Amino acid sequence: MQINSELLQKLKVAAVKNAGSYVEKVLVSSTEHGNFGMDLVDRLHDQLPATACDNCGACCNSISIFSIEYHRIIRDLMTRCPPERLRRFIVSALRLDQRQAEIGSEKRLRCVFRDDETKVCLIHPVRPFACRIFGLLKSDGTRECERVRDINFPPQTVSEEFLTELQSRVLENSESYEPFEGTGKIHFFPVEFWIYRYLFSPQRALQIYREVMIPMSGALTSFWKDKRKFADIETID
Repeated sequence: MQINSELLQKLKVAAVKNAGSYVEKVLVSSTEHGNFGMDLVDRLHDQLPATACDNCGACCNSISIFSIEYHRIIRDLMTRCPPERLRRFIVSALRLDQRQAEIGSEKRLRCVFRDDETKVCLIHPVRPFACRIFGLLKSDGTRECERVRDINFPPQTVSEEFLTELQSRVLENSESYEPFEGTGKIHFFPVEFWIYRYLFSPQRALQIYREVMIPMSGALTSFWKDKRKFADIETID
């Protein structure tokens, strides 16, 4: 599937032209969400084993999160970041063209929260499930990445059933949408999707997800390749 270059260009122009109003809309939407579900998601995150890593950044790509996690992240940034830092974040989130990368033969979209120069995760205290789960010691003794290590001893193994059950508890507190007709609704989307959802509309966010983000991400392409023939995707005006 080819990237919708025209749509990507529109996002690029809008990011610069409307940065101020976009920042306001993002912050207002998460403020209006209130504290609903925040304590729950914090408690669920805390049930996962604590880990550390070499901070190489190889896994720091745009990952899919729940809407409740998105609001948790934005509300945390509001308490810690000055206005100009928030503005740079919003602009970076829309400038997908600046975060394209290829690792080997795989297309990737680098994480907007990763500062590659300082090797710092800007949201580490409130990082989502996808980041916390990566590299955990599985029941069969394997990890996705051997650079991840447990902080506590003895190391705690986790099962797929445990991880699934833990995440399922946030579903009723998170929004869901159907990216492609007939594939069913899902609750998890990249953080950029949630930004677009509150800046524009769910319909426009889904269009950007289908026509820009999926073809820019090997992981998203793989996820959807068996669920939908990309040749049948219709562009929304």
